[in-house]
Amino acid sequence: MLYNSKDILKMDDLYDIQEIICSSGLTIQYELTEAEMVWLDFVRGHYSIADYIDQHRHNNILTIDSEISIYMDFDCRYAGKAICLSDDAALQKILFWIYKEDQE
Repeated sequence: MLYNSKDILKMDDLYDIQEIICSSGLTIQYELTEAEMVWLDFVRGHYSIADYIDQHRHNNILTIDSEISIYMDFDCRYAGKAICLSDDAALQKILFWIYKEDQE
C-alpha cells in the first residue's frame, strides 16, 4: 500500500503499519513530501538514514522495511528517530512507530 503524508498525519496511531513491517516482515511504500526531500538533501553524505532512503527510493517513493532501524541506530543508537527531521514530519512519525532496538 502507498501512504502519503496526509494519510499518516491523520492517523492517531500506526499499529497497522507497525504490524506490517515489524511483525509480518513486509514493506510499505511512502510518498516523500517536498520538505522531506529537502531534508534528505541536507543529511545526504552525513547520516546513514540518507543512505537507506537513497537505496530504497525511486523518485519520491520510499519502500520501507524493518532494516531501517539499523540505519537509524548507526546515526543515533536507541533514539528511534531520523536525525534533523522534524517531529511534525509524517516520515518521522512512521520511523518512530516502526523502530526496533537491537536490529542486527
